[in-house]
Amino acid sequence: MTHHTATTTTDWASRGDRAIPRMAVPRLADIAPDILDNIRPLMLVLIGRPLVGLAVFVLAAMQGWWLVAVPASFLVYGSCLTATHHLIHGSLGLSPRMRHLWLGLLGCVVAESGHALQVTHGHHHRADLSVPDPETSIEYSSWARLPLDALTFRYRLAFWGLAHARRKRVIRLEMAVHAALHLLSLALLPVSPILWVYLTLMHVSSYVFAVLASKGPQTNYGRPVPSPLIRVHTRVGRVFLFSHDLHLEHHAYPHVPVPRLRRLLDDLEPVFAELDTFDVRLPA
Repeated sequence: MTHHTATTTTDWASRGDRAIPRMAVPRLADIAPDILDNIRPLMLVLIGRPLVGLAVFVLAAMQGWWLVAVPASFLVYGSCLTATHHLIHGSLGLSPRMRHLWLGLLGCVVAESGHALQVTHGHHHRADLSVPDPETSIEYSSWARLPLDALTFRYRLAFWGLAHARRKRVIRLEMAVHAALHLLSLALLPVSPILWVYLTLMHVSSYVFAVLASKGPQTNYGRPVPSPLIRVHTRVGRVFLFSHDLHLEHHAYPHVPVPRLRRLLDDLEPVFAELDTFDVRLPA
């Protein structure tokens, strides 16, 4: 891990925020004019993957194959959040109406409000730095507070999104669906525990996500100087992170699908060389 003293460290520390500053990056038209071409196959993969994972979970759970069902549930959660992330940024070539439809549907698949996440993640990429970023608030949790904070993180994001949303009715509806699914899972327990187990696994996945958001490789945990400019280098880990190891690169080009950002790494090296970054190299 290499470290350069960041010129904005004092501002970040006093603000209690991890806002990533706007970066002077090359125009896509100059370095990769075709990177947004032929998006449809990628769109089908990103949106279809969580649905396939859900089908595998249901079929495996019905057969009692829990060694298959449990990993499938983690695939559902990770791939759902990845697809939702792309829908929020409009990087899959879908119309606004279809984006809103899939945000709602995929949010329900993991018992989240997709439109609340749209609000919180939109603020994560904000230009207005007067309001702290709710997504990075979990980084300030101590180890003593983390168990409770990680458990409530998804709900704190949902209610923050509701409070700051324009489409409050949609978010309230998605929250109602969330509550109805949990009540239904309890009602079905005498008949089948599958829905209850599935929702429990979604909560476990959300808990793990919150812990990684607090103490993972892209956070400031263990850093000698707080900085939002952290680059993660990994090969095997990118599979488990669903390519979101490219967080800083994503902020440079938020409308480029995350899997295609690797095509831009060589062109971004001179940009990052001029910035005060932390380079985190994972063992695998």
